[in-house]
Amino acid sequence: MMRGVLVAAILTLSINASEFETTFENSNFTLSSPLDGTGEQELYNTNRFRLTENLREGNWFATAIGDIKNILGYDTINSISYKIASTIRSDTWFSTQTGTYDYTKGQMYAQLYRLYGGYTDEKQRISFGLQKVSMGVGRIWNPTDLFNPKNPFALEPDEVYGVFALAYTYAPSSLSQITAVAAQRADHSFKYAGRVKGYLSFADAAIDIVSADDVTMIGYELEGELLKSGIELRSEGGWFDDKLLHKQFFQGLIGADYAFENSLMLIGEWLHTTRTFDHELQLRTPSGTSSNLVRARDYIGLSCGYQFDPLLYGTLSTIVSADDGSFYTGPLLRYSLDDDMTLGIGAMFYGGKNDTEFGALGQTYYMNFKVTF
Repeated sequence: MMRGVLVAAILTLSINASEFETTFENSNFTLSSPLDGTGEQELYNTNRFRLTENLREGNWFATAIGDIKNILGYDTINSISYKIASTIRSDTWFSTQTGTYDYTKGQMYAQLYRLYGGYTDEKQRISFGLQKVSMGVGRIWNPTDLFNPKNPFALEPDEVYGVFALAYTYAPSSLSQITAVAAQRADHSFKYAGRVKGYLSFADAAIDIVSADDVTMIGYELEGELLKSGIELRSEGGWFDDKLLHKQFFQGLIGADYAFENSLMLIGEWLHTTRTFDHELQLRTPSGTSSNLVRARDYIGLSCGYQFDPLLYGTLSTIVSADDGSFYTGPLLRYSLDDDMTLGIGAMFYGGKNDTEFGALGQTYYMNFKVTF
């Protein structure tokens, strides 16, 4: 019923909207990836067609985003790893994904990616519906984000499931914010969050609190410039009580980034946790901190980006487990064919001994073509 009310509100707003924008996007990946640890490379294709509607009337706004996804590759869709990944759903009280339509060598389904609306002015912002609720200041990791945690090893780390939430932010001044969030989950329970952010004499600082049936977190955020040097320093972390695993631990990061005048951008982060978790535990046990259950106490993440010319941009990302020395490296070159089309060529390399975290994952190569119209 709540979703129906939101849909009706968006449709009503669209009739009188003074600003109405429709965007179509098609993103296609062709990949060569190892198949279930056999050492054999499987060539397959994934395609996402996305429709985005943005509406605005004065201070009122609404957004609806829907996807049609297609995976082409018989061995891939019948692999164990794909079937496990397919069981992951959004943590919402309604299904955001349709059933799959299977054909000879592929699979297709539709997904509701975002559906929310709200009101905003100079002092406050309120939004309601299927949306992204972001926390933290990290570029590679966000340990304090228990709503929309991103996966730094994914092809598109920022492509995350939405949460069905009511979010309210009030700004007492231009340098301070107070945020409250209530999100209804798949089991109809609620996850609550509060955030107070302000400016100290040296940095922006925030205190984050998350409470749910399965997890409690008290976290912090710090972000500021180092002595007017242009180097941005940041840190975030939290004390977690995972009530399903009956484990308590701290996890946090320290990071920095710097943009050179020649367009070179460098990012570095160190992630530390006081407790590690084996891979089997992650797979078989539900957890309110699933994205925080790492296998090593320390990771080093590095990323650099460089604009070779107005059309060609390259990035190189690396994550190293300080515990066993295994690593991940992801180079990517992206070329702008025109204002609406980009072509990317990249790879995901994993190295280390076979019994290490990344050592036996194999290598993936891919090409991505994206067009927006």
